[in-house]
Amino acid sequence: MELEISASPRATWVWANTVEHAEELRKVLAASRCVASAATGRNSEARVLDLDMGVDGLNGLEALQRSGYTFRWHSGQHVLNRSSKLFGLAVADADEEVDIG
Repeated sequence: MELEISASPRATWVWANTVEHAEELRKVLAASRCVASAATGRNSEARVLDLDMGVDGLNGLEALQRSGYTFRWHSGQHVLNRSSKLFGLAVADADEEVDIG
């Protein structure tokens, strides 16, 4: 399953599909001893998880990846701040079409 993500120098956000999905993601993260906080500021929605930055953000994304998730940039991530990788993990562009086979 694909998750939308966005990032800044101060945070890494994961955008769950619903509030219930966010709770499932929290359980995955907690099982891997990763912390997910409630997002604040312009991303403060109940379905958005803040994984922090740096190593903490990487650990959280790796835990989600091990659980079968892949990542795509959130449409709100400025195009100049998108790359094909975040912390070395592959991230699809928000505008790329998904090949569902």
